[in-house]
Amino acid sequence: MPETAAIADIESRALFERPTAAFRPSAYWFWHSIPDEATCRTQLADFQAKGIGTILIQARLALPREQYLSPHYLSAYRQAADIAAQLGLKLGIYDDYNWISGHAGGRTVEGRDELRERHLFWSSSADRQGTISRIHPAFTLKMGADIIAWQYEGGRIEWCEWTVETAVLHPSGPIEAYDRIVDVTSQVSITGSDRASCSYSYDGAVAFGWTLTVFISARSATSRIINYLLPEAAQRFIDVGLEPIATALGKSVPDPVGSVFYDQPAPGFYRWDQMAGNLGNSLLFAPALKDCVLSNTGVSFAVALLAVVRNVGPETLRLRALFHAAYSTLMNEAFFGTLRAWAEGKGIVLTGHEILAHVSSWAPNGGFTSIDPRVAPAVDFFGIDAIRHDTAVDANNLTPQLAPKMGDSVARSNGRSRCVVETYFTAERTEVRAAGQWEVTLEASRAQAIRLACLGTRQFLWHGVYQTDGLDNDPTPFTNPRFDFAPGINFEPWWPYHDLFAEEIARVSAFIEAAKPRAPVAILYPLYTAFAEGPRHGHATHIAAWCEQLLAQGCDFMFVSEADIANAAIEDRRLLASGLAFDAVVLPSVTVLETAVTIQKLDAFTKAGGRIWSSGETVSTVCTGERVSDSVGVTSHTTAIPNAETVSALLSTLTLDGPQISGQRPWQWIGRGVDGWWRMVVFNDGAEDISFDILLGDGFNYAIWDSEHGSVEAFAAVHKLTVELEPHEVRCIRLRQSDQAARPIGHLSSRPTLERNRLIALADGWTFAPDQDQAFVPISVDSGWEEQGFPAFSGTGIYRLSFTTETEADWVLELPTVHTAVTAYIDGTEAGRRGWRPYRLGLGRLAAGTHELELHVANTAANRYYDNTPYLGSGPDKSGLTATPLLIPLQNRPE
Repeated sequence: MPETAAIADIESRALFERPTAAFRPSAYWFWHSIPDEATCRTQLADFQAKGIGTILIQARLALPREQYLSPHYLSAYRQAADIAAQLGLKLGIYDDYNWISGHAGGRTVEGRDELRERHLFWSSSADRQGTISRIHPAFTLKMGADIIAWQYEGGRIEWCEWTVETAVLHPSGPIEAYDRIVDVTSQVSITGSDRASCSYSYDGAVAFGWTLTVFISARSATSRIINYLLPEAAQRFIDVGLEPIATALGKSVPDPVGSVFYDQPAPGFYRWDQMAGNLGNSLLFAPALKDCVLSNTGVSFAVALLAVVRNVGPETLRLRALFHAAYSTLMNEAFFGTLRAWAEGKGIVLTGHEILAHVSSWAPNGGFTSIDPRVAPAVDFFGIDAIRHDTAVDANNLTPQLAPKMGDSVARSNGRSRCVVETYFTAERTEVRAAGQWEVTLEASRAQAIRLACLGTRQFLWHGVYQTDGLDNDPTPFTNPRFDFAPGINFEPWWPYHDLFAEEIARVSAFIEAAKPRAPVAILYPLYTAFAEGPRHGHATHIAAWCEQLLAQGCDFMFVSEADIANAAIEDRRLLASGLAFDAVVLPSVTVLETAVTIQKLDAFTKAGGRIWSSGETVSTVCTGERVSDSVGVTSHTTAIPNAETVSALLSTLTLDGPQISGQRPWQWIGRGVDGWWRMVVFNDGAEDISFDILLGDGFNYAIWDSEHGSVEAFAAVHKLTVELEPHEVRCIRLRQSDQAARPIGHLSSRPTLERNRLIALADGWTFAPDQDQAFVPISVDSGWEEQGFPAFSGTGIYRLSFTTETEADWVLELPTVHTAVTAYIDGTEAGRRGWRPYRLGLGRLAAGTHELELHVANTAANRYYDNTPYLGSGPDKSGLTATPLLIPLQNRPE
């Protein structure tokens, strides 16, 4: 092995054995009130003991807004940072109160009304008069009065400074030429207005067959959200929101406080009665937008705006895309660019995540369906990521989703890799989403963290750890911390097992870090199609289908931008982009491209033997104005949404380097390190055992990197490795082709060899108590304790049993079902802990005779915290043991 590779190998193994904070789970620390020193010290020490590596202090709605950034708050913040540093924890500055970065708890706009969000609304009429009325925030209104009171002063949504920005007359039907669009801005005036609406009038006549469309801006008189198009708003946010924290932290910046984290900066997503056309929400407005649009589109602001909301002829898609590109660039530079400059001046990194309309979905439009992401920093992910230093994304609940894959993709496009994934939980058994999921188990969270790691996550960010568990008999969302996107994981009964989760997921992430993923397929992120067509266009469903089908068939992929393709090299029939080599490029119902350079590079790729697969609609528009040919170098096209059969046939044409998997398919990640070794993560997230074979050339050496214990074990060469994975078992495998003589088959299984013919079913005689101080009562282990007199008990229940063995042996305890984590004690000595399947614990060598078994079983907090609320659902969740434990001797090995 070359010296550099050997050093890299040593460093990789050391990182795997002792992962740093960059790989360990991080968490928002929800402050519901200003903590005292004792609370800070107790909770931070607890977080550190449970394996958390990084903390971000986040003031939540329960903390009175006027206390945010107060001297008392800043003093506690500094004290918490000092304690965290003593404990070896890293910190990041979460940049705002509650969320929606930029308002500084309302301080940004105090005394600076001109910085409040200003929006463009529009109305079309065949009459000379019209109105803008019943404006409402489609996204936040449904969250309830407390959210409205936080975002709007006095809880009132009011408007002022109504201004006609542009007005046009145009044919009501098709528009054949721009000269059919008549600018009549000077002839339209506001005739009346109040805090909720305005009326306007045109001093001419609207002829039959013509329409008057008027665009009117208004500034919110009460919103605490800023105008993200104004760099001075971002600077004011820094001055009153970030500088006070940085000053209070003093020399803790930049170590241990090494980052600033922004969260979903976005204007209100407003709708109104007269809204119509392609765009689904109001646009932010600032005077600078007019010049930016003119420079980018080459047409007047009036024509470009009309193209945004309706068809203006053959140039519509091009103009619409260029308008939104100008709007997005102005917003990105004004807000994120200003924040980056401040962060660099402090020597810290800018990170965080924008609105992700795809959260919890594979489709770019599958998450927040009530918003049009084009009006917010929520479409140009590659451009935003170029401004921040580290990538972060947002994920919701426990399903595989687009966010980590998009995060990894934009990071690689900008010269980095992988991302932080914030994971929060919204209720699924009640319409009050903020009630969260106290029913989340550590097993389910671990499974999601492993899947996310395979999709591009470096660090799992919990939302969050709580300062308090809130109030009884109060179902109010948000202001009762208990229902502020629960769970607060440190109030879950399974929290004492979190260190097991933290160590393992950190090692899985560190194992992946040393290699680049084998991703033979690139999916073009159709930015200009998204700009032009909007979120309901078919590109969204086609992207989702490609993602799901590729992953289902074990094929990894990355998203690439048009710039990535334009700057790519082509070698050996592969497209070299974002630091990876792609055999195929997917065009998911792409109708609009930014530049013809993309087409030229794709054509060159196909001529060199590469593959371009497309689905849905095809390219019709190039924004630089070139004519689109009939073919864009596509080697395979389907108009339908790609299905399993289609994708399987396409993948069969590829010849993949590296290890191959045959048999049942696990969740997997495959990559190659600079040392030439392949790395694989394989994970069974199902309920049944799976078995598959790994092959690599004529034979290969392999090593098992044990993510649970941090150990490494190397094995001699084999021709084939048969792997058996029990439910929820994960394996990290390192392998490299070998010229040495190889054994025919290797076998990898963690299941011990047991003498099942001698098993003892521990079915009867159990007693139970919800804690050590209460009387123990008889209990069945075939149904949960919630069915046996303890329906609202959440905590650690204790099961006891005396049993007798007739012979001395090494015994293993198998627990078929546990809800949800368990510690076993045999004769008063701890035998082991498990937070997920398989629940199998070695009891050691037991002499013949009677023994005392005690099982401490932790459930979730759901039955306790949802009791006597509308959020419980159909009944209490299963808790404790629900199947008979089995005592089985290990098979004696021959001497």
